[in-house]
Amino acid sequence: MNIDQVIEYLKNIKERDSSPKKLAEVNEALKKIKGKALKENNQEEAKRIWCFQQTLKIQENYLIAYRQMKHGYFYEAWCTLEQCELSSGFLSSHFSICDDEYLLNFINKHVEQYQSLFPYGMFFSPEILVKEKKCNICRKRVSIRKPCGHEVGEIYNGEMCGRLVENIEFLGISFVKSPVQKYSVLFMTDQKTGKKVDHYSYSLIRYLIKRLQSPFDSWDVHWTKRRHPHSKFKYVGRNDKCPCGSEEKYKNCCLMESGVLMPHCIFTFSVPPPVELRNTEYTY
Repeated sequence: MNIDQVIEYLKNIKERDSSPKKLAEVNEALKKIKGKALKENNQEEAKRIWCFQQTLKIQENYLIAYRQMKHGYFYEAWCTLEQCELSSGFLSSHFSICDDEYLLNFINKHVEQYQSLFPYGMFFSPEILVKEKKCNICRKRVSIRKPCGHEVGEIYNGEMCGRLVENIEFLGISFVKSPVQKYSVLFMTDQKTGKKVDHYSYSLIRYLIKRLQSPFDSWDVHWTKRRHPHSKFKYVGRNDKCPCGSEEKYKNCCLMESGVLMPHCIFTFSVPPPVELRNTEYTY
């Protein structure tokens, strides 16, 4: 594949073969094209190819996350969606996506929407002191007083400049609601086996992903409140606190109404789901 064929593929990935084998073929073509640019010391072309590599990486991870959710691998999908988010952040200062010809705006929007449906609310964040680090471009050790001249985030030789941490001191762990790294989800542990237990409910994502027929079908989510049937709360006694969260007794609150007032998620689809899946589900 030449560069024009690669660009055409990236612009039309929605209609093209997006199998892992094909994506690997496109990625390999980009590596060869960038290698040729570097041999000619064409830094601008090498940077342009890096941008296309990042574009492909975002598209590929979005497709992987979709497949992971389809197969019920939700934590894995959560981590892959974070990779989409990170790659998009790296790319944004080097590549214009205003007209969305590469579907990057579409992907960014839907990555954020998917993330909003995950049940994770608490994360751990390691506290570390970086003692030694070096530049990934020139491999020199760097510090505030001894910079190497390469700017973090800029592209050199077709690679983005960053810092490789070589020596750290671990200080502690914090528990946070808005982590820098989203993969650090808190899970329970089975006391008998010592293995991680995924105790989260993925009902919203299961509901959504079951009704999507393609990773590139557009959808939106809207949160409101709706009265849920009393039959779903048979386990709640009349004198117990109302499930709506009002702190009032059930009998003095929603039990007198047509249902329990609960947060309710409404999905809208650009491609309507099959008729048999156009139903409302109540999950808690």
